[in-house]
Amino acid sequence: MNELKKHKAGVILNYLSIIFILVIFYLIKLLGINKINLLFEIIPIVVLIVTFKSAFLTTNFWKMTHTSSKNLDERELQVVYKATTFSYTIFTIACLIIIYTFNLIGLGSIDVVLAACLLYFAHTLPAAIIAFTHK
Repeated sequence: MNELKKHKAGVILNYLSIIFILVIFYLIKLLGINKINLLFEIIPIVVLIVTFKSAFLTTNFWKMTHTSSKNLDERELQVVYKATTFSYTIFTIACLIIIYTFNLIGLGSIDVVLAACLLYFAHTLPAAIIAFTHK
């Protein structure tokens, strides 16, 4: 498996771990299962941390999207600009879908866990887009 495929797989696994964190949290919350079962969240949290390191930090995609524009060359500026613009669109659509779904299903307001996952998603999405569009 070449490096580019590893990075893409790391990003996918990273976002899947967020989904598992949310699924476990809401299953426990909605089904009234004992709160001790929240310990099962440790597994996807560890996967999240490990894949964040391999998919974003070692590739410098995270650094590229979080550095000052003064420190980027023209090509890097264009890559970051396109990734950021596209990520805003994806994030807005994802938030609208989540808000309307919560409202229609009657899950109530957004919890801290979902808000934290959305914040993480917003910060990593530009780097994830670069990982998938980088050649």
